[in-house]
Amino acid sequence: MLSVASALRSSRHVARTMPKALPANWRVQALRRWQSSATNGSAAAQENAQQKQQQEQQKEGQNQQEATVTPALRQQDTAAAAIASNPTKLEPIRIIRLPDARTNEKEPGKFSDHQLPEQLAVMYACLNTGELERARRIFQTLQKSNPDDMLVIGDIRMHNSFMESYMGASPSPRTKEALKWFESLPKYKVKPDLTSFAIIIRGFVKMDSMHTAKVMMMEMQKAGYSIDELRRCPNLQEEDVERMEHVVKMLKPSSANLGPLIPEKATSVAQPKSQFVEAIPVRNSKDETVIGVKLMRSTLDALSMNELDLFEKQLKLEERSYQSALDRIEYDRTNMPDQINVKPLREYLWRWHQSLRASIKEELKRVDNVLEKRSLSSDAILDKDRMQYGPFLKLLSPDKLSLITILELLRLNNSGGIVEGMKSARALISIGKAIESEYNAEQMTKKSNKALFDQRFSVHQLYGNGRLFNMAIRKAETKRSEELYPTDWTPVWPESTRAKVGSVLTTLLMDCAKVQIPSHDPETNEKIVEEIPAFYHAYQYSKGQRIGVIKVHSHISEILSTEPVRDVIHPSLLPMLVLPRPWLSYNDGGYLNAQSTIMRIRHCPEQFEYLRKAHTEGLLFRVYNGLDVLGKTRWAVNKKVLNVMLEAWNTGKEFGKIPAAIGEYQDLEKPEDYETSTRAKSKWLAENRKLKVDAKNHHSLRCDVNYKIEIARAFADQPMYFPHNLDFRGRAYPIPPLFNHLGNDLCRGLLQFDEPKPLGAKGFTWLKIHLANLAGFDKHSLPARAQYTMDHLDDIFDSSDNPMGGRRWWLKAEDPWQCLATCNEIANAIRSGDPETYMSHVPVHQDGTCNGLQHYAALGGDIAGAQQVNLVPSDAPQDVYSGVAQAVERMLEKQAAEGVESAQTLVGKVTRKIVKQTVMTNVYGVTFVGARAQIENRLKETPGIPEDQVRQLSTFLTQQVFASIGEMFTGARAIQDWLAESARRIAKSIPTSVVNPETDEIHENLATKKRKKASSKQSIADQQMTSVIWTTPLNLPIVQPYRKMEHKQVRTNLQSLTIRDPTQTSPVNVQKQRTAFPPNFIHSLDATHMLMSATGCVEEGLTFASVHDSYWTHAKDVDVMNEVLRKQFIQLHSNNIMENLLNEFTERYKDYLYPVTLVVANPGEPVGEGMIAWDDERVRRKFGKIEMPTGEKDEFMADPEAPADEAMLPDKPKRGKKVEMFHFEDDEDDEHDLSSVVIEEDEEELEAEAKAMNKALRKKQGRKKAASRLYHSWEPLTFPPLPDRGDFDVAKVADSDYFFS
Repeated sequence: MLSVASALRSSRHVARTMPKALPANWRVQALRRWQSSATNGSAAAQENAQQKQQQEQQKEGQNQQEATVTPALRQQDTAAAAIASNPTKLEPIRIIRLPDARTNEKEPGKFSDHQLPEQLAVMYACLNTGELERARRIFQTLQKSNPDDMLVIGDIRMHNSFMESYMGASPSPRTKEALKWFESLPKYKVKPDLTSFAIIIRGFVKMDSMHTAKVMMMEMQKAGYSIDELRRCPNLQEEDVERMEHVVKMLKPSSANLGPLIPEKATSVAQPKSQFVEAIPVRNSKDETVIGVKLMRSTLDALSMNELDLFEKQLKLEERSYQSALDRIEYDRTNMPDQINVKPLREYLWRWHQSLRASIKEELKRVDNVLEKRSLSSDAILDKDRMQYGPFLKLLSPDKLSLITILELLRLNNSGGIVEGMKSARALISIGKAIESEYNAEQMTKKSNKALFDQRFSVHQLYGNGRLFNMAIRKAETKRSEELYPTDWTPVWPESTRAKVGSVLTTLLMDCAKVQIPSHDPETNEKIVEEIPAFYHAYQYSKGQRIGVIKVHSHISEILSTEPVRDVIHPSLLPMLVLPRPWLSYNDGGYLNAQSTIMRIRHCPEQFEYLRKAHTEGLLFRVYNGLDVLGKTRWAVNKKVLNVMLEAWNTGKEFGKIPAAIGEYQDLEKPEDYETSTRAKSKWLAENRKLKVDAKNHHSLRCDVNYKIEIARAFADQPMYFPHNLDFRGRAYPIPPLFNHLGNDLCRGLLQFDEPKPLGAKGFTWLKIHLANLAGFDKHSLPARAQYTMDHLDDIFDSSDNPMGGRRWWLKAEDPWQCLATCNEIANAIRSGDPETYMSHVPVHQDGTCNGLQHYAALGGDIAGAQQVNLVPSDAPQDVYSGVAQAVERMLEKQAAEGVESAQTLVGKVTRKIVKQTVMTNVYGVTFVGARAQIENRLKETPGIPEDQVRQLSTFLTQQVFASIGEMFTGARAIQDWLAESARRIAKSIPTSVVNPETDEIHENLATKKRKKASSKQSIADQQMTSVIWTTPLNLPIVQPYRKMEHKQVRTNLQSLTIRDPTQTSPVNVQKQRTAFPPNFIHSLDATHMLMSATGCVEEGLTFASVHDSYWTHAKDVDVMNEVLRKQFIQLHSNNIMENLLNEFTERYKDYLYPVTLVVANPGEPVGEGMIAWDDERVRRKFGKIEMPTGEKDEFMADPEAPADEAMLPDKPKRGKKVEMFHFEDDEDDEHDLSSVVIEEDEEELEAEAKAMNKALRKKQGRKKAASRLYHSWEPLTFPPLPDRGDFDVAKVADSDYFFS
C-alpha cells in the first residue's frame, strides 16, 4: 500500500494513485457493494457522477471478474434467484467441509491449541486497558510462532483494534504508531475496511490535523467507500461526525452538508398508570421481600419511564444489569436496621461489597507494580499469575467486579450436588464468564451510535413490513450490514483464563466476607458476636472423586433458602419491547445491544466454525427467516387472567398450580428415645432433612411464580416480543427463559396475541375445539370436541364471570389457566351477539401425534405406522399409545389362552399409561433395559400386580411392547438401526492420512508418548476424532458435540483445577455419537418442518408461534395453518431425505478409513466371509517377522471371544449408577434439553446381554474361533444399504384432518 507519509508529501499524487496492495477490481467490488446498499443519505449528485464514471472505467475489469466466478457461487446466485420467486422451495443440500480434526501436536517454538486462545485473550485485554506495548509484543510473538494460525485469526478486525487503541491512547493519541500500523496491513495480507479509515480519520480530526484527515478521506474514497458510508460507521459518535464537517467541506465544498445526524424522536405516548393490584411478593422469615424479587423489580423500573419511546426503553432495559443491582443494594443500605446482631442478607451484601471493592483496588495496585516491575513479591509464581490475570481485572470497575463475584457465588449455592456450597471449578469459571459477558455488553453499548441506530431502525422497518422475508432483500441487507458495520474483534476467553480471573476474586472475597454469629465468651460467659468467614474452600468426595468445593457458611445458606438470589434477573432475560434485531448473520440478531449467536453452543468450537462457513456461503437465510418469523410475533398480557392470578396469589393459598405460601420451616418433635436409640435418631434426622428440602423446593416454586407475575405486571400495558435462537439440533427456543410461551400453563395462560383477528366462519368452531383439548377431551373427533364445549356452556360462563367464587370448573382442566383464558374468549364471543366478527386474541394450538414417529413413518413408508400417527385420513384421531396398548393386549390374550402365566397375570391390565413412555422414547433409541425400568415403574402403580412379580412381569411385558412397536413401525426400526450403525462407523473412522499404507497402522509419529506402539488400541482411539456431521434440508450444518473432553490442569491461587478444555481437539465418544444420532436426526427434521412452516405461514399473512411440535395461530387461521403444515411436511419428505443423507455421508467421509478385524485362515482352510488367507501379502507384510506362539494374542488384536463390535454394547457401569444412554447436552444445566432419557441400567442385566451376544457370536463364527490369529486392517469407510421403504405415500397427509389437531 502507498505510504501515508508519502501521500502527505504529495496529495496530488495520492489523488491519482490506487493503493498498490489492493487488487484492480477491489474498487469496483466496493462500488457495487455501495450501490447494492440502496442508501439515500445526503450524498451529492457530483459524488454519484464520479462513482458512475469510475464504474464505466472499470467495466472491463468487472466483466473479467464475473467471468472467473466459481461454479459454486454461480450456483448459489441461481438458487437465490429461484428462491426469491418461491420462498417456500427448498434449496439443494450443500455440503460444507472443514479440515479434519487432528490430535494436538506441540511443535517447538509454537503455541499449542490451548495456549493460543490464552495469548489472544491477554492481548485483547491489554489493548482495552492501555497496555499497548505488551499487546504489540504478544502480536509479534504470535506472528512469528504461529504464522499460519494468524493468517486465519488475524483479520482486519484485530488490526482495527490495534489502530483504535493507538488513536484512543491516553493522554494523547499515538497517531504515528496508528499510521505505521495502517501502512503495514499489506504485510499481514489484510485490506483496510471502512472502520480502518474511520479510526484514522477520527484520530487526526481530534488532533486538528485536518489536512492529514483530508488525505485519508481521499484514500478512503479510492478504496470504494463514500462519505455517506463513513458517517454511518458505528465507530464514530455524533460528535466525531460533527467534527468531520470541516474536512468534508475541504474535500467537496459544494456537497458538504452532513444531513440530519439524529432522527426525529418519536412522540412519547403518555402511558396510563397500571390498573393491576400489586402482587404481594414472597416474604422471608422476617416478613421482608426476598432480594431476588427486589432486584427484578428494580430492573423492570425502566418500563415506567414514560418520557422515553419504546426503542429507548428497550436500550435502557438492556443497560440495567449489574449496575441496577448495585444501585439497589446501595439504596437498601439506608433502610437497614443495625440494632440486631444477626444481620439480614442485604446488609451482608453491602458489607461484603464494600470490603471486596477495597480489596480489588489493592490487588490492582499490586498488579500495576508487577507490570511496571516496580515491586515484586516474594512469590514469583504469584507475580507471573498477576501478569496473566491483571489486564482482565482492569476491564470493569471494582464495583462491578465485586458485585458479580458476590452474586455469582450466592446464585450457585447448593448447585452441582454440593450441599451448602458449589464445585470450585464451576464457580470460578462462572465468575470469569460473567465478567467477560458484562464487559462485552458494555462495549456493544458504547459502539451503538445514532448512525448505527438509524441503520438498525431501517432494518426493523423492512422486518416489520415483511419485506425482509424476501430472500433477495435479506441477502442485500446482510451484505450491506457486514461491509459497513463489521463486528469488533472480540476473542472468547478460554476456560483457563476465566478460572484464573474467578479464582483471584473468589480468594479476595473469602478473605473479607464475614458473617456475625452470636456466641458466648468461654471465660466470662458474656454474650459476644463472632465474625466467621462466609465462604471457605475445602475438598470432599463426589461420586468417588476428590473435588474442590467452595462452602457457604450454614447461616448464609439458611438465609438463602428463604431469600434466594438464584433468579436475579438480567435484562437480557426479559421479553423485548420492540421487534428483535433480525438475524442477518450467525452472530447478529436478537437483542439490540446484547451479543447473541444463532445457536446455543457449548464445548463445540467445531459447530461454530461450520455455522460461520455456512453463513459465508449464504446457506443460512432460510433459518434466519424462520427465526425472524417467531420473533416477529407480538404478544400481550391477558389482563383478565392476570387479575384472577393476582387475586389467587395474594390469598397465599394453593390455587391452580400456584403453590401456597407456607410459614417458616419447623423441626419435627424429637421422639422420646432420640438420645438412646440410634435408629430413632437417624429416622428423625432423615425426616427433618426431607422436610427441609421440600420446604426449600416449595419456596423456590413460589418465587418462580412470583417472578412470572411481576414480569406480567410490568408488561401488562406493553406489547412484547421473544427473540429466538436454536439448540445444536436446530430446535428453536425463546432467548428470555423466565417468561415465554414455552413456559408452563401459568405462562401460557397469561400470554395472548397482541394483534386480534375476527373469528370468522370457522374460527369459533376451532376455539371450541381448543377448549376441549385444554380440558383433556382431545382423543375424540373434531365435531365431538366442539360439541363437548357447547355441552359445558354453563360451566364456561360461570368460570368467566366468577372464576374464584363460582364452581371453578376451569380448575379441573389439565391446563387450567389456558382453559380460563379460553373460557373468557368464548363467553365474550357469544355475548358479542356475532361470534364471527368477534376480535379474538387467544392462540389456538395444533399438536402433532407423537411427532418423532410421524417422521419415522414418513421416512420408512410404514403404512400401519402412518395410520397410527394420523398421516392418513380417518374419521377420528388415532392414538398411537392406545394402539400399542391394544396390540399388546391382543398378544397377551392369545398367550394367556396358551397357558403363559405372566400373560394370564397381565391380561386386562395393560393401559395407555403403562406403554406411553416406552412408545415415546422408542423414537429416541431407548434400550430394552431402560424400557423395562419405565414399565416396571408403571406396574408398581397398577392395582392387582403382585409386588414380588413386578420385575419379572415388567421384563415379559417389555418384550411384548417392543414386538408390537416393531410390527407397527417396521420401517422406523430399520431406519433407526441404520442411523445408529452409520454413526458408529463414522465415530470409529480416521482420516486416510493417519494410516501408514505400507503397514496398515497408525503413523508412529502420531502415537502419543505414553503409547509408543502405533498398533495399540488406545492409539487408534486417540485418532478417532470424527464427529457425526449432517446437513438439514434447510442447509443448516449440525455437529454432534460428544467427545471425550480433554482435561487440563489450571493452577490458580485457590487450588489446581482440572477443567474440560473445549479448545483442545479430543477423541469422540463413540458410544454417545452412536446412540444420540437417531433422536438428534429426528429432532433436526422436526425443527426443519417447524421453520419451513413458520415461513409458509408468514407468506399467508398468519401470526405464528410454536412450541416444538405444537403450532399456534389465531382461531380464524387454523385451517390455513393446517394446510401449510401438511404442505410443508409433504415437501420436506418428498426430498429423499435418507438418500440425501447417505450421499452426504459418502461424500463427507470419502477419505476416511474404518477398522476391520479379519480372521487369518489356517493353511488349507477355506476363506469365508470375514476371513483373510494366511498367505495374503498383507498378512505376510504384517506378521512375516513376528513370531507369535499359538494362542498368544497381539496387543492390537481383537479377542475372538469378545463381541465383534464392543462399541455396540453400553459401557459397563458401576453398580447402582445411572448411565445416560444418550445425553443431548454435555452440561448439567441444560434447561432446554427436553428430550434426553435417563435410564437406570442394571449391571447384571448388561452382563447377561453381553454373554448372550458372545454366545451367539461364537456359535455364528465357530470356525473362526479356531484360527490362531486375527488380522486388523483399514478399509475405506462405507455405509450399509438403506432399508427398503414401504408403500406409504406421504402425499396422503394432505387429506388428513388429524395430522395436527
